[in-house]
Amino acid sequence: MKFKEPHMEAQFLSRPLRLLEVCKEFEDLSEAFGIEPVVTRVTDPVEGESGVHPAGRAVDFRDEHDGVLMYTDAQTAAIVEYLNKKFERGDGKPVCLHHSFQGGQYHWHLQTPIEWGKGDNHA
Repeated sequence: MKFKEPHMEAQFLSRPLRLLEVCKEFEDLSEAFGIEPVVTRVTDPVEGESGVHPAGRAVDFRDEHDGVLMYTDAQTAAIVEYLNKKFERGDGKPVCLHHSFQGGQYHWHLQTPIEWGKGDNHA
């Protein structure tokens, strides 16, 4: 796993264990497809966001870079289906989204519910 910016590694390592577990599964799936995942955002704020990143409940990974996607459509579908089935949330929301935020580049957004982080500050 790589990090877009050096400071993101420390942010990443201090995430709740359940979020790190989801990220590890994503990393394993990516590597099975021959792709080294790149963390592009952990807790740094972005204008217009919902606040889940600064709250420490989400991690983003790169897919699109300079207009080129790293994952095929089939790989994307397989990862989304697998992670959302394995880490099913009780609130009906997905753990794994593959999307573009405010017209930006496509990326993977992995997010856990508040309950999954209670009593579990970090690894």
